[in-house]
Amino acid sequence: MLKNSICLFTIFFVSCQNSSIPSTEIAVSNTEKNIKVSYNNDVIGQYLRIKDALILSDVEKTNIAANGMKSVLLDQSVANKNLNLKVGQLEQITQNIIDAGDIKIKRKSFFELSQIIYDALQSKGLSSNVGSNIYLQYCPMAFNNSGGIWLSLEHDISNPYFGEMMLTCGVVRDTI
Repeated sequence: MLKNSICLFTIFFVSCQNSSIPSTEIAVSNTEKNIKVSYNNDVIGQYLRIKDALILSDVEKTNIAANGMKSVLLDQSVANKNLNLKVGQLEQITQNIIDAGDIKIKRKSFFELSQIIYDALQSKGLSSNVGSNIYLQYCPMAFNNSGGIWLSLEHDISNPYFGEMMLTCGVVRDTI
């Protein structure tokens, strides 16, 4: 009986170590996430680049993306095309993202940016050329449990307010 138990334990232990058996676990890490280069060069595209950089918790990439947003906002055709878009306010928030040295402050400014862009999309003051749904996502734990929204092209949650620490914390609240 003891011999059979040892034999079964050995078989079980060895089979659990067998790397030829495919695993059903999928690990997600910041190194697997990248900023998409396929976004349009418009307000929504630049916003999504900032979101992706914040998901990575990458200050430098966030600054590069925010500078891209600033360039798009300075383009007079954007201001004229989107009269209901609060271009001056977006420029100031974008500059706050660039100037902030701390990722937490960048994320707080991004939340403000998210609110304005969502409101503009809802009121049709800003049109989207993405050709797919835009999802309003929400994390109830952001900003000391006050909650925070952001926009995404993916239905799956990738949280820009916590990065890898709580990558999937959040829910989809609306579809635009």
